[in-house]
Amino acid sequence: MGRRSRRVFGGLLATICLAIVLIGAPGSLQFVQEKQAADDEAGPSADSDVTQRAKYASNSDVAQRAKYASDSLEPFYYETLQRWKEEGVLSGRQELRISAASFNRKSPDAEAHSAAYAGESDVLVWPNEKGWVEYDVEVEDDGLYELAIEYAPFGEKDGGSQQAVILGLKINGEYPFREARSMAFERSFRELPAQFDENGNQLRSQLEEAEGWRSKPISDSSGAYALPLLWHLKKGGNTVRIEALQQPVAFRAITAAPPSMLPSYSEARTGYPSVLSTASDMIVVEAEHFSYKNSTGIQVVYDKDPLTTPRSLTAKIFNTLGGYTWSKGGQAVTWDFEVPADGLYKLGFRAYQGFRKNLTGFRTISLDGRIPFEELASYPFAYSSNWKVFALQDQEDQPYEFFLSKGNHSITLEANYEPYTPIIVDIDWISQELRSVAWDIRVATGNREDKLRVWNVEKDIPGITERLAKLQSKLTELTKRMVSINNATDTVSQSFKSAAKDIEGLLRKPDEIPYSQLTIGTLQEKLEAQRIELISSPLQLDKLFIAPVEQSFPRTTARFLEKMKGSLQSLWYSFSDKNQFSKQKGEELNVWMLWGRDYVDELQQLADEKFTPKYGIKVRVNLIQTSDLLVLGKAAGILPDVALGIPEGLPYQMALRNAAFDLSTMPGAQKLLDGYHPGSLLPYYYDGGYYGLPETTNFKVLFYRKDILDELGLKVPNTWDDVYSMMPTLLQNEYNFYVDPGDFTYMFFQNGVDLYTPDGLSTALNTPEAFDAFKKWTDLFNVYGMDRQVQSFYNQFRRGTMPIGVADFSMYMQLLVAAPEILNTWEIAPVPGTIRPDGSFVRWSGASGNSMMLFKDTPKSKQELAWQFLQWYTSDETQTEYGLNMEQYRGEEFRWNTANVRAFARMPWKKDDLNVILEQWKWIKEIPNVPGGYISTRELSFALNRATISNELAGGAGLENPRIALEKGIKEINRELDRKLREFHMVDRDGKVLKTLDLPQITEPWKGAEINAK
Repeated sequence: MGRRSRRVFGGLLATICLAIVLIGAPGSLQFVQEKQAADDEAGPSADSDVTQRAKYASNSDVAQRAKYASDSLEPFYYETLQRWKEEGVLSGRQELRISAASFNRKSPDAEAHSAAYAGESDVLVWPNEKGWVEYDVEVEDDGLYELAIEYAPFGEKDGGSQQAVILGLKINGEYPFREARSMAFERSFRELPAQFDENGNQLRSQLEEAEGWRSKPISDSSGAYALPLLWHLKKGGNTVRIEALQQPVAFRAITAAPPSMLPSYSEARTGYPSVLSTASDMIVVEAEHFSYKNSTGIQVVYDKDPLTTPRSLTAKIFNTLGGYTWSKGGQAVTWDFEVPADGLYKLGFRAYQGFRKNLTGFRTISLDGRIPFEELASYPFAYSSNWKVFALQDQEDQPYEFFLSKGNHSITLEANYEPYTPIIVDIDWISQELRSVAWDIRVATGNREDKLRVWNVEKDIPGITERLAKLQSKLTELTKRMVSINNATDTVSQSFKSAAKDIEGLLRKPDEIPYSQLTIGTLQEKLEAQRIELISSPLQLDKLFIAPVEQSFPRTTARFLEKMKGSLQSLWYSFSDKNQFSKQKGEELNVWMLWGRDYVDELQQLADEKFTPKYGIKVRVNLIQTSDLLVLGKAAGILPDVALGIPEGLPYQMALRNAAFDLSTMPGAQKLLDGYHPGSLLPYYYDGGYYGLPETTNFKVLFYRKDILDELGLKVPNTWDDVYSMMPTLLQNEYNFYVDPGDFTYMFFQNGVDLYTPDGLSTALNTPEAFDAFKKWTDLFNVYGMDRQVQSFYNQFRRGTMPIGVADFSMYMQLLVAAPEILNTWEIAPVPGTIRPDGSFVRWSGASGNSMMLFKDTPKSKQELAWQFLQWYTSDETQTEYGLNMEQYRGEEFRWNTANVRAFARMPWKKDDLNVILEQWKWIKEIPNVPGGYISTRELSFALNRATISNELAGGAGLENPRIALEKGIKEINRELDRKLREFHMVDRDGKVLKTLDLPQITEPWKGAEINAK
């Protein structure tokens, strides 16, 4: 059954089922729910001329892939290149240069205009990130061309940030391939001189952007291709439309040229002068002393290997570069070096590539700004569990020779994953085919696993076994191809082999395939995990060697005894006082932080620079791996003075046990508390005081795909009634709306329902309003057909199979960082709201995050200092500087979602997005904590399962009535609450109330979030 036929059939089923539900018949729309998809887009490879660029394009399955390509985004670039090759499209021959300021048309929202910038006059200045400009381009010869842009990103003083410029490009009104939707134009950064603290530990160096004009051939934003993208320009008139997606920028010119062709090594070698190197010394460049990098996320790293230089055991010295911080395609680092004499040299790198078992990493290697020959377009760095020299050499282990003239030169290494691209595209096809199989199963079964039904799969779902058999064959083929690339069995090939066996298990008992939806969903999730593995290419460098060809590289792998000695030295040092929690110094302020090492290092540096000089006390920030250490620390008497990054519920649990400090008793507390949304403070309230503060906020918003909603003629929903109205259209077109089944806050809070009574001593779920809210929650799945199980909303949203839904900050950052190809197709809106019976409108939703607290055991003199530290840390200035530094020095993925709304607004958000987030911020309402409160969310989840998931497989009677399901939960909640209230002496054995909790009541939106986004 074809995709469009299934859509029509699915639409009829959706309409019929909605009619049945509305007249009160039992059943649900579950069998027309959206199928799962756990795969997303990746970029393919490229090579020197048209034939080479298409060499990885497999002829098999091209037609099948094409039928899915029209369903979401355009085909991959490598598939388009293969088609051009089959159609006989040749390389273009003309060279063109177009003044960027001489555009022919622009959209009304594009503020692009001709002006002077960065020392150049009459250039195109584009200060906002919206709209498009269009050029009419005449070419004499039909063919494929490389396009390049001369650009200057706006500096911070002009309104730019440190993000790359991202553009989209259409040729003659269309994206020729999906990568054309998002292409990166990077910035260039250099590090300022190193700084050290009083103990000799190296601090993270500040960055300086190398501003100015640069020219770059257009490439995709994920760095999937070693060479520039090619574009088909037809003879005569063409329109080239450039779309602004991210960051303000100035353009000087757009150029078109025939595709570049890389020679082979043997061809390049014949062009060398007949000379030998007269230099006698090897040139050694420390990798951490790079000249430029194009991403702030690439970091210098401290390494303790005995042969890593400079070596340090007693202080942290950044002596290597990269690792996991240098793993994304397109991330590049450049080193400058000086050659003493003309001659032939060989190149090598002391590197560690042991991050992923048996998986090869790849780098594009350029000398003086160009790739010398095609073998270096995607040079392999094979897996090695030890540091070693990776010499640039051929398959016979003969070193490549490079002619270098006397003087200054540069070498650049850029991460890519080109050899894995064909496999990634096959993963994409397999995932879509699995999704199609899952949909057919849902249509056939009504999304109900009826164990009493006898299936004849060949008759009931014709063709499904053949499709699964083909998927099994394809996975087996991918297993072999992975082994051929890596010359060993790696984790990805093992996963492919395991997936093939899973399908083989389904085919052994074909009549049980209708019960395999969970297995198919797991397969999709497994495939997505392998895609992520393949596009990641971590590499850690210690040194670069430029050696005369006759000279050997030095030994770089430590021997057993050297490693043993180094390990013993590190072990001995770990027992020093400053590495033991039990040896915390009384004259220091001890802070435990449950974040990553990068967060700890940044706070330590900021405290040394700003807090210690002002307050006269040294701050020591320690990284802890789990919040359980705080519980153990309490028992051992070694609690810190301040805890940061801890779970939201921990301060309350510590307060119950008389271990947390009441912040509201400190001077200036009310001013500090007033800076937070009262709804976000609810989890920290106990017995009239506040025992913690929110550190981050995990805001909820509505994500939607503009392109798909426009295609369907749907408007962005403002209320849940709007959501209900759009569901038939979504289901008829095999789409769905995502809600997190575990999040009930919006449905309960928007309908005036709290989990507990105002005194905090009993549940408030036994009211008519609560039963109504619970019914509405279950109706999302039982009546309106939303999915109870979604493998990954991010993946489905990215692909377009689930184009709208409510999600949080993590989803926002995933889309921003890892989905550049849809950057201009999605937006956010506030969470759908509810019109209350009195006519008021509300948007309440939760926004849980991490928290911070002080401790009662801290001596009074240090409690005051700890309070001063907390005031300093939560201040607008500190949170702003901390957040901006995290993103500036470590990359966009470290965006700091501080709970301080004023500092939050100063992060580099898009203006429109920030306005939406601030609007939703007004309506934050968290669940207050009470003794035994954990049981409430647990029993609500159980009640939802009873009311939305059939129990027939366990011999039950199907779905429970929502009221009965909730009443069972209320009974268990009251039992546990009563037990815990007695334990903490709030109620005596006879049930007499000894103490009430008197929970704050949040009924109005917070005006503190009314901040103008600038």
